[in-house]
Amino acid sequence: MNNLPEDKPFLWGLLVFLFFLSACVLLFYHLGCKSLWGSEGRWAEVVREMLLNHDFFHPRINGEPYFDKPLFTYWIIVLFVPVFGKINEFTVRFPSALSGLWAIGATFYLGQQLWNRTVGIFAGLFLLTSLGFVFWARTAAADMENMAFALLAVCWYIRFRKQKNFPAYLGFYLICFLGAQFKGLTAVAVPAVVVLCDVAVEKTWKEHLNISNLLALGAGAAFYAAPFIYSRATSLHYGEKGLYMAFRENILRFFMAFDHREPFYVYFYYLPYLTVPWFFLLAGYIVDRITAYSSMEKSDRWLLLSMAAIFLLFTASSSRRSYYILPILPFTALAMATFVTRPLHQGIWRPSLIVQNMVLLCISATATFNSFLWPVVKRYSGYVPPPNLTISIASSGSAALILLLISLFLILKQRGKSSVPVLMIGATYMMFAGFFLQQECILERDRPLKPFIMELRPMIKRVPTKSIALSKNMASVVFYMDRKGSLVNLEKHKNISAFLKKNGKKILITRRKDMKRLERHLRGCRMELLLKSNSPPWDKRAGKRLDALVIEGTCVKR
Repeated sequence: MNNLPEDKPFLWGLLVFLFFLSACVLLFYHLGCKSLWGSEGRWAEVVREMLLNHDFFHPRINGEPYFDKPLFTYWIIVLFVPVFGKINEFTVRFPSALSGLWAIGATFYLGQQLWNRTVGIFAGLFLLTSLGFVFWARTAAADMENMAFALLAVCWYIRFRKQKNFPAYLGFYLICFLGAQFKGLTAVAVPAVVVLCDVAVEKTWKEHLNISNLLALGAGAAFYAAPFIYSRATSLHYGEKGLYMAFRENILRFFMAFDHREPFYVYFYYLPYLTVPWFFLLAGYIVDRITAYSSMEKSDRWLLLSMAAIFLLFTASSSRRSYYILPILPFTALAMATFVTRPLHQGIWRPSLIVQNMVLLCISATATFNSFLWPVVKRYSGYVPPPNLTISIASSGSAALILLLISLFLILKQRGKSSVPVLMIGATYMMFAGFFLQQECILERDRPLKPFIMELRPMIKRVPTKSIALSKNMASVVFYMDRKGSLVNLEKHKNISAFLKKNGKKILITRRKDMKRLERHLRGCRMELLLKSNSPPWDKRAGKRLDALVIEGTCVKR
């Protein structure tokens, strides 16, 4: 099954070039076509205020301290602002996409180091075509950087694991703790459990119990703590403590979750979701390897144990979210790559490929004939898609369908065993490219936040910043408003009366559901609706849509 041209340097180099080119297209093309969503606004606004205030050690959102994440996650965005000339959606997401490319390269490296080049390139392709990976690589967040550094630490260990000296240990710990500066200590914990699995398989744990290892760990921990200590020493009236927030977001959250509480079994659901559409290949790998564990090579045994250890690590935490377990994806990609190229049981390999192919066939056929489904969608939700959306879905679906029909033919004829996974990966890539590079941009027309703010800005450009209030501290709104000062946050009760007592024209930007909380304070105010964001009939988030109200003069209590 190893029919890739490893022994032909030119053809192999061309294949690797096309592999990374396809990754760049899927990760970077149209990266900024969507407006900010969810938590993306926090990264954008923290960076905007860092640049505005020339203060890079005390992150703020709308002037209020926000140290929920370490500093490096913002600094890396700051680093690229001069490169692209401004801070916008593309700039904010670029580090995540770059980290995604880095993770693909590291996965490729691990595959070829521990098995062969074919496993490496298949692992990179499986990672590139896993839904959870592409989604988060195109999202402004710290999760992809966290994964990339954890993976780089594992690569460093594999490269230098025979060297038990201070420089080798120091490199490993510096990579781990640098990764922890982007999101949290999972960048340390994940490589640690993976290394422990290798030490257990190789039975070399005694060799690593030395003073060099301990000194390197101390140096790495000091490197991690340094930015927090400096931030605290220069905080003045900042308020939040970086080291305490690191403790709260990592240690406290692990043992005593204060939010993000989900059932202990939730990752049995999230892992298949993150690896879409490859669940049946992953399930086939698990069955294939577990039934032959005693006869497996050490590298295969290490991989299976590493996946189990990472899964158990995140399951043991009392705080759980789908994106927490993202660091397992490079290992699931390696697992599927070893399964399709080096199966231990043909009786498991072939049915897994058939079922996987059939699932992809159903998805691509649905996409190809999607125009027949929209009347049903319209009937139950009222949603009418733009014509170019229907055409785009059909185009990507039909291209994938052709490849999958060829793949199914080869499976049934028991021919082209190495071509089958290539065709399935190509079909998945086609559908992902259609969605992330085109269809997602078309769907942007139904997201009202940015158009609402862009329309509102010229209408209130003469209103002083201190006369503009938000019903709560909404980072994306503050970012798109792009004011030099801080808007008034009415989520803080003490600000409500002070704002309403101001003379002159005032602007309130509020979510519709927040009006219930503010209603009693606004009695006696002369209000007028200035602008209303679009809220289509199918929109289930109407309560979060924004309205802009004009309040004239002071409010008289009734």
